[in-house]
Amino acid sequence: KVTLGKVTGRKNCPLVRSLHQPPSSQSRRFTCPRAAGMMMGPMATTTGEYRAASTTLQVCTSKHDATHTGDGTTLTPKQEVSVHDVTQAVRDAVIASGVRDGSCHLLAKHTTVGLTLNESEARLERDYEKWLLGLAPNEPNRYEHNDLDKRPERPSDLEAIQRNWVNKGLGTVEEFMALEPINAHAHLLTSLLGSSLSIPVIDGELAIGQWQSVLMVELDGPRNRTLACSIHGIGD
Repeated sequence: KVTLGKVTGRKNCPLVRSLHQPPSSQSRRFTCPRAAGMMMGPMATTTGEYRAASTTLQVCTSKHDATHTGDGTTLTPKQEVSVHDVTQAVRDAVIASGVRDGSCHLLAKHTTVGLTLNESEARLERDYEKWLLGLAPNEPNRYEHNDLDKRPERPSDLEAIQRNWVNKGLGTVEEFMALEPINAHAHLLTSLLGSSLSIPVIDGELAIGQWQSVLMVELDGPRNRTLACSIHGIGD
């Protein structure tokens, strides 16, 4: 289940000026190049107002009863791998932003979630799971990160837990470690896939290929996940 948050933004930002204008210009009309051909072919230009918008996408990665998981407090990570097509939600965000020509930036705000552009097809999604776990098997004794009794190892590790957990009133260091999953392989796979995407927006549409979809790859599910979405460019 994918939920699009409220899209907030602004236009005519005075801090952003076109490269085609002198720095002292007070004009609020901008011009930017837009690709109109292939292989560095002829360039077209588009004019309009600068716009910037941001939102979040909420994705529940439970494979079962995804619409009845509430706020996620009852979800127990089982190191499940699953692929989730979030293309339509990203398209909705682009439409709501009013940007006609620009770019859309996505960031998975987690250390065990990847983002990629590829075909959305059921059997390929299962292939992802087999392939990824072949690269980094879910074998607890294989990774040092899974030695929970030896963590936190250094002062900066302890400081991170205190900053992100204890200081937010979520519990003690001991309580954090008791909840820590055995998921080193998921962290490593996230580094392989990457956590961000930048996609051109042309004529108000994501400029992706016919068979490309925006895929979020859950590597430590089920969980409730958040994607940050920022859209910038020229609008009417």
